[in-house]
Amino acid sequence: MQKQLICETLMFHADRPDGDRPSIVRLGVDRASAAQVIKKVGGPNSEFQLNEIHVLFAALVSAPALMPSEEVFYERIGFFREQALALAGGLVSSIGATSDRAGDSSGSA
Repeated sequence: MQKQLICETLMFHADRPDGDRPSIVRLGVDRASAAQVIKKVGGPNSEFQLNEIHVLFAALVSAPALMPSEEVFYERIGFFREQALALAGGLVSSIGATSDRAGDSSGSA
């Protein structure tokens, strides 16, 4: 379920016709880099660099802001806005807990 939600929000951003500059503002990366993150989410590797986790977080929090209603969000993504925002919060909490244990906040998670 979580993988599907992340993939759907990333695909929502990938399907936007507005190019790389808006993608960089929304996700922190251009479309080619975002496509690499999409492939990684769909694949068997579950280890992500912090910059990739930022892309996941940004996709989850910005997709609800770009859709005019809960209904539109649900129809396009297949999940509720609150689920996307809760997952984004969970990413931040997990990274905080991981970096606190490891003593390093710059590597992979």
